[in-house]
Amino acid sequence: MNTDSYQQGDTSPLFTGEIFEKIEKPTNDWLEQWPSQCNILRPYQADLLKRLMASLRTHRRVLGQAPTGAGKSMLIAALVAAARMGDLRVLILATRTRLVKQLHERLNDFQLPHGIMAASLPGLASWSKPIQIASVDTLYRRCLADKRHPTPLADLVVFDEAHLALGASRRAVLDAYPLAYHVGFTATPAKTSGVGLDAQFDHMELGPSAAELIALKALVPIRIFAKPVVSKAELQAVGKDSKTGDYVTGEISKIMLRPKLVGNVVENWLRIANGKRTIVFACDKKHGAELQQEFSRVGVSCEQLTDGDAEEVREEVIARLDAGITHVLVNCFLLSYGIDIPSVECIVLARPTRSVVLMLQAIGRGMRPAPDKSSMILIDHGRVIDNLGLPTYEREWSLKGGNVNKQAEERYSSRKVTVEKPRTCPDCSRMWVLSEEGSRCPECGYQPIIRAAGVRVTDAELGEIGAQLPSVDVLQPFFREACDWYATRWPDRWQQKEKSGRWWAWMQTREKFKRPDDERMPSLFWNVAPLKASAETSGWLTAKIKEFKRKMARR
Repeated sequence: MNTDSYQQGDTSPLFTGEIFEKIEKPTNDWLEQWPSQCNILRPYQADLLKRLMASLRTHRRVLGQAPTGAGKSMLIAALVAAARMGDLRVLILATRTRLVKQLHERLNDFQLPHGIMAASLPGLASWSKPIQIASVDTLYRRCLADKRHPTPLADLVVFDEAHLALGASRRAVLDAYPLAYHVGFTATPAKTSGVGLDAQFDHMELGPSAAELIALKALVPIRIFAKPVVSKAELQAVGKDSKTGDYVTGEISKIMLRPKLVGNVVENWLRIANGKRTIVFACDKKHGAELQQEFSRVGVSCEQLTDGDAEEVREEVIARLDAGITHVLVNCFLLSYGIDIPSVECIVLARPTRSVVLMLQAIGRGMRPAPDKSSMILIDHGRVIDNLGLPTYEREWSLKGGNVNKQAEERYSSRKVTVEKPRTCPDCSRMWVLSEEGSRCPECGYQPIIRAAGVRVTDAELGEIGAQLPSVDVLQPFFREACDWYATRWPDRWQQKEKSGRWWAWMQTREKFKRPDDERMPSLFWNVAPLKASAETSGWLTAKIKEFKRKMARR
């Protein structure tokens, strides 16, 4: 046996009688392959896979991003099928036994023979197979740390949940394959701290957004209820972790452990999501235990999982939740990735976080479609959506440069926000986006009454005190047409200073509908697309321009 590419010699009994050749840098020929199994991919999956394969012509370490529920295991299996058509040896790395099992099932669906290296699945080992699925921690321990076994040969290394690839032991595993192609998949291409993954990948291809997948019915819509149990001042006073930038766990737990706050979490669940399969994210084990006890005290079937529970216990508890025997499952962030339970209908954020990665991973647990599931419920007790934005917002993912956490806080919680911020109903606490669901609360029908500030006189027309003004959704068509009229008349100005053009369109809209002079432009108007101006709108704006010119001429 040639052991040049191994960390250990040929003494392992698992390799007795096996003959392996020394690995060499693979060629790009396999990137021309498109196996028949790929024909079952959804269009957005096929598009992402083709772009990933094309990028491998010029990059050796490529990252694929797609939201939770986009079907990353399908993409991995399809990529592996293409690699095998090119006679490449493949190693798939996963961080949890449940992920190993999911990938095992998917490769079986694609009829791809493979072996498994995982301490908890010894019966599935098959070292002679050219495809190996490995628990990355098991591989590190056996092959690199203890050096009991040689590392499996691989021309292509695939890392599932690649945002977890930057730990020292996991990087050591990847570094053991310097000549292989490296392809990672994740919904959140950043560390918990918000920093990109350029230390391990040199190119990234982005998949569809969560909003696009909801429109395709690949994910379910989210009904968000904002019930903060902690004030902004309290959050600002909490210490920040020097490595992650998130709230110091002990400090935030101490606040959230107040009996009234624990009780509020349970009371709001009973009012909003009673009876629905729910995953609750707590601050730490102690906070989780208090929540579990309070749910149980009021008669709700509730369990808690921690990182101290054995794998068999975790599987049993998750099975009870899936079956509806348990209604509420409390954890810290143990269940934030690596589980696929489509029957989950509600996510409760009972802890604040400043991490976009943690927020999106947690919420993603409830977004998969299932029979009789038309939407999921998100109950936010920690002002997470206020600070980091809606889970359906577009994120500025990049391998290096900006910090996605800081960008989110600056973009979504700043007073100078240039994207549409959700409204929160004062009656039922439901959050919604006006441009998508109208001016009324989609949950209870509440609609704010917008009233004029006082008597106004414009062109001899009176505005009555207390008269109801048109809602924002009534103003939007005219505003969009005014943007189009401006962009068509002054295209250079629009291209160079679009915000100025939008402000001009807002001033015309404000005058047209006799809005108060000091009314701010709705945040969503900064991003809505222009709409071809109608003859009526064009005529009105043209008349205003002429009137303005006449006034200027008289001066």
